[in-house]
Amino acid sequence: MTRVQILLPDDEDRELERLARRRGESKSSIVRRALAQLLRHEADEDDALLELIGQAGRCGEAHGARDHDRILADASRPPRRG
Repeated sequence: MTRVQILLPDDEDRELERLARRRGESKSSIVRRALAQLLRHEADEDDALLELIGQAGRCGEAHGARDHDRILADASRPPRRG
């Protein structure tokens, strides 16, 4: 395990202390659990986006990989009225 030092605003430290006392655990264990949850959430978001790749099928563009920003921007615009 690696030691990490963080600085918290006084009010957040007091809240963390109250939470630790109420739960009967250390402040550091609460911070470790919160960090683990954040990292899992971030990993889940990344995976969810990766699962979208290729779901829409062909885009009709020859250079979809190169021009993906423009293609996505065009797709999000409302259709033009004649």
